[in-house]
Amino acid sequence: MRPERSLPAASHRAASIALTALSWTMTAFGRAFALCLSALGWTWTIARSTLATATRKGRSLLSGPVKRGLAGPVRHGLLGRRVAVSLLAGLLSVPLALLTTWWVRSTMGYATLEAWVRGTWYGTEPALVVFLGVAALLVLATASAAVNSGLVPTTLLVAGPVFGVGVARYGTTVTYEYGASVVSLPDAVAIAALFAVAFGTPIAVCGFVLGSALRRVTAVLADGSGPLSRLADI
Repeated sequence: MRPERSLPAASHRAASIALTALSWTMTAFGRAFALCLSALGWTWTIARSTLATATRKGRSLLSGPVKRGLAGPVRHGLLGRRVAVSLLAGLLSVPLALLTTWWVRSTMGYATLEAWVRGTWYGTEPALVVFLGVAALLVLATASAAVNSGLVPTTLLVAGPVFGVGVARYGTTVTYEYGASVVSLPDAVAIAALFAVAFGTPIAVCGFVLGSALRRVTAVLADGSGPLSRLADI
């Protein structure tokens, strides 16, 4: 009979120990959770105070003459000195792209132009028309930057013809390892956008630098008077 009496006592003792351990674990978890919440609140308070202080100091630093000194050159450098001229440059990129697509498809064809570009790029068969095309885009970018500055409208103006060259790929047959495929319109547009970014942007940046330098040289030679000075201030 003694073993039967000891079994309920042992079970009661084990349950009491388990409840005590569970209670201790829940208490420790609650304290750790409260500590984490307190640490997060403290961190958020410090971060918010630091951000408010930095914002206040930044506004104070960029206000007044500093703000006026930075806003003008940055805005002119990115968007141009005259809004109307910048909008005109951006709108001209569309007809230039369409005209380039029509010219490529109606004259040499995209396959021939692609062969010329590959031969010029790798140096196996350099084509004069590729150099002339790049030079024309560079002159266009330089003129845009010299007259109106504005990296964004200059890039759009140069990227238009490059995009048009890529769109001329539409409807052509491309041979892959698994066979031949006709280029769809979405594929042609995607490749054209890639061409516009990869080739149009560097040319536009180079033209922007040359145009800005030309405008400054013109201003120095004009020495603050005469028609050259007025051209430099456009």
